[in-house]
Amino acid sequence: MKIDKGLSRKEFKEKYPDNSSCLQYLGELKWADGYECKGCKSTTYSRGKQAYSRRCTKCQYDESATSGTLFHKIKFSISLAFEMLYEIVTSKKGANSVWLAERFQLQQKTTWLFRQKVQEAMKSSLEHPLEDEVHVDEFEIGTPKKGQQGRSASEEKVRVVIAIEHRNGAAGRGYAQVITDYSCSSLKPIFDQHIARDAKVETDGWSGYKPLKTEYPNLKQKLSEKGENFKMLHIQIRNFKNWIRGVHSYCNKEYMNKYIQEYFYRFNRRNFRKNILENILKRMVEGSPITYSHIIKQAI
Repeated sequence: MKIDKGLSRKEFKEKYPDNSSCLQYLGELKWADGYECKGCKSTTYSRGKQAYSRRCTKCQYDESATSGTLFHKIKFSISLAFEMLYEIVTSKKGANSVWLAERFQLQQKTTWLFRQKVQEAMKSSLEHPLEDEVHVDEFEIGTPKKGQQGRSASEEKVRVVIAIEHRNGAAGRGYAQVITDYSCSSLKPIFDQHIARDAKVETDGWSGYKPLKTEYPNLKQKLSEKGENFKMLHIQIRNFKNWIRGVHSYCNKEYMNKYIQEYFYRFNRRNFRKNILENILKRMVEGSPITYSHIIKQAI
């Protein structure tokens, strides 16, 4: 994945040197559209107990800058959270939980939970469908057993469908999803959620795509010829597999969608590296708090 130069470490340190500067930034993000008490809905406040928190002058409810966000009740300083976010979204290939634990002297379970919260913030908004020419294909992650080739039924492999914009031989934006099988009902969601109805969609000859032509009239099928007719798409599939194996070494299939979200969040912003940290900070503030038990239950 090509990553353009973004916010330098020096610039990051100058902008967020300590807890106070981080909390101030979060407060400005959180109440950018004005303050409203979560309890009584009053819009008047005074200074709260903690730095950059706000206390309702009517009911005295004290709300911190991190309350009600994905930073809620983190077990380390907010400045450390900003540093980990910086590493996750700006490092060339990202940062796994083991490396973060060693780098910041924390428990690996703690950094894993924080990464899960970050991945929650990386979910697609579903507001930017792929347009123009879009190539779609499926692939598998995992080692096939002897005699299992192509679209095999091995439970040890994770099946994924991917859609990438094709722009003059190069990749535009992209999305992917874990699928249970290769039926039309499993393939259809990525079309409905991420592909414009009038897009010129190209897939291989797999029969599961054929019923979609009624809703996507510009969908055309052609033989893959072992990937020769979809070279750009297969490059992106290879890049994603290399990222999973190289950065994360291993990923439970129950969490694969979250890692897909992370990869394509970064991929779709590869030309906007300067603002990617601010974007994820805004999403973290807009997100709702999640706990470890919630993440476990949420796993597919």
